Amino acid sequence: MEKTTEPFAPLSSHAGLPLTEQPKLRFAVGTFETWPQVREALHDLRVRGVVLDCFNCLALKRAFSGKTIVAPKQEPLSVQALPFPDSAELIACTAGPLADSLKARLDSGASNLKHALGLWLIPRHAAHFQDAVQAGRILLWIRVVDGDDERSACQSLLAHSLNSVGVHDLVLPGGK
Repeated sequence: MEKTTEPFAPLSSHAGLPLTEQPKLRFAVGTFETWPQVREALHDLRVRGVVLDCFNCLALKRAFSGKTIVAPKQEPLSVQALPFPDSAELIACTAGPLADSLKARLDSGASNLKHALGLWLIPRHAAHFQDAVQAGRILLWIRVVDGDDERSACQSLLAHSLNSVGVHDLVLPGGK
C-alpha cells in the first residue's frame, strides 16, 4: 500500500465559491388550497413576529388571475410567468428571489418545475412541489433568517397549510 500526503482528490469548482460560501436564502414552505388560507398564514406569521421582508407565492398562472399580492411595504408584487416547456399549464411566481432563481433555471434549460427545483431540493421534494402546483395549490415560500424565524414560520405554516412544511435553501442566481 502506497502512502501519500495528498488528501482526497480536489473537488471541481463551478466558477467560484465553494458550496458553503455560495449566496443562498433559507425558506419555510407551506402548501395552501385558497388565497384566504394564505392570507391567514401571513397574518399569523406577523403575529408570531416573523418579519415578512421576503416571501413568494408559486402557483398556476390562472390562480393569480384577479388577485393582487401585497408586499409587506404595501406595494403590489408583480407576477412572473414561468413557461416551462413540459408543464401542462403555465406556472407563475410573485417577484422575488424564488422567481429570479426559477427564471434562471428556465433560461438554462429546465423543462419543468421539478427539474428547476431539483438543483436545490432532493427529487422527492421537487416532485411534491410540482405535483402540488399542477393540482392547483399555492406554495407559500417564507424567508427565514435565523432559528427563531424558522421555528415561528414552521409553526404558523403547520397551523394553516394543507400538510407538512419543509425548510429549504435556495442558491441565488449566479451561484451553482
